[in-house]
Amino acid sequence: MRRKLCFSLLILSICTSMLFGAKPVPKKLLCSNCRTENLINSKYCSQCGESLEDEYAAFLAAENAKVIRLADFLEERVDPPRLFNIPTARVLSSKDISLTGGGAFGVAATHSFLGNLGIGLGNVAEVEFSSVNLMNNIARGTPSVATSSFKIKLIPERFLGIPFFPMLAVALRSSSSWKNIQSDMEALANSKPIQANSIYNINYATRLTVLYGVTTVPLGPINLHAGLSLTDIRIKDTDIFSWDAKYELHESQEKQKNLVGGFAGLDISANPQTKIMVEVETFSNWEYIAAKNMVEALSNFRGVAGIRFFFTKWLSVDTGVWYQSNYQGIADSQIKLGLNIYIPGRSIDNLPGKIVKSINRAP
Repeated sequence: MRRKLCFSLLILSICTSMLFGAKPVPKKLLCSNCRTENLINSKYCSQCGESLEDEYAAFLAAENAKVIRLADFLEERVDPPRLFNIPTARVLSSKDISLTGGGAFGVAATHSFLGNLGIGLGNVAEVEFSSVNLMNNIARGTPSVATSSFKIKLIPERFLGIPFFPMLAVALRSSSSWKNIQSDMEALANSKPIQANSIYNINYATRLTVLYGVTTVPLGPINLHAGLSLTDIRIKDTDIFSWDAKYELHESQEKQKNLVGGFAGLDISANPQTKIMVEVETFSNWEYIAAKNMVEALSNFRGVAGIRFFFTKWLSVDTGVWYQSNYQGIADSQIKLGLNIYIPGRSIDNLPGKIVKSINRAP
């Protein structure tokens, strides 16, 4: 199996070089006696005449070790460093790229398509560019806002050689700009608090920043995840209009509110292709409060339970049932569906010139 994989990598490396015009870098042997570089097919040093058998054997051992590490890497099953929504304490490996897209679908509401792009940095951190939901009760569907985040791993897996030692990571996620939320007639007509005040139009702009810490405890086939979050959510340019002008409001001043929340979840490896996942988390949402005639940030809970199925080592799909504490019944439940694509960027540096077991020096 490894020979077939290595041969395939060699063919891929050759095709890549032909397509992009890359010139192969000649392999050289460094004489341990006089430190002179020699061609890979040299049996003796061109400077001092010493035999290069030991140098060639060491070269082959090092190159073959790289091939084995690459083969092991390509055979690993790759998990995104999160469950459905909540993060885990793991980060992407250096140079690796994760692409995720999907949404939640149901009868009662339509959620926006969400996606994210993550890049691993040095095996200790990752950056992510994504879109997140902005919950509200004035618009059909769920608007999304573009965010960027930075996560760094403080305590790695198997810290101090302890198998089940908890991992720890912290992250900061922030929206890149203000998001304008526009109301629509159907959503307002279906909202009882809004109906009571004869509201026909609500608009505002919002942005948010989230600081969170997360820990992951590996227990064999089960991983436990839990974290705390602090959300700085802001609103400005609020406009509220009613039919009788009794509840009209025009407020351009920026307002800020801090919300403390948390999340928890677990994943269980059912078999090599399937992982069971359950999670619950708090989330911030803007709601129109009829008693105060204002839009206010509130906290609610949502949970998802389902599976992650691996089509290949790098391609998986997440699917499960989504429910929130502000839903009125099970008819409001959503089906969450997401696709995960993993690009092993760190292997790009390993592909060209690594397959050397078939190299034969000239006689």
